[in-house]
Amino acid sequence: MIQIAVEIGMGMTGLSLLLCFLRLVVGPTTADRVVAADTLSINILGLIALFAIRSEEPYFILALLALAILSFVGTVVYAKFLERGAIIE
Repeated sequence: MIQIAVEIGMGMTGLSLLLCFLRLVVGPTTADRVVAADTLSINILGLIALFAIRSEEPYFILALLALAILSFVGTVVYAKFLERGAIIE
């Protein structure tokens, strides 16, 4: 039963990845592209989590945590750049 839910989740996450990538490419403003990149990274994290559940490997969770931290820091830095025009003052 859990395998079916994981497969459905992977399919839906893949569709979401495609739509986020489309927004990242077409996005009319830079803010739209930043939000799309952040959402894309969250979807990748979800896909890794689903793959960890399917394969029953705990090592993917460590990679998931590292990528989540990098994604958060990247989004904060880019938001600061958009707001102030410089990352380091």
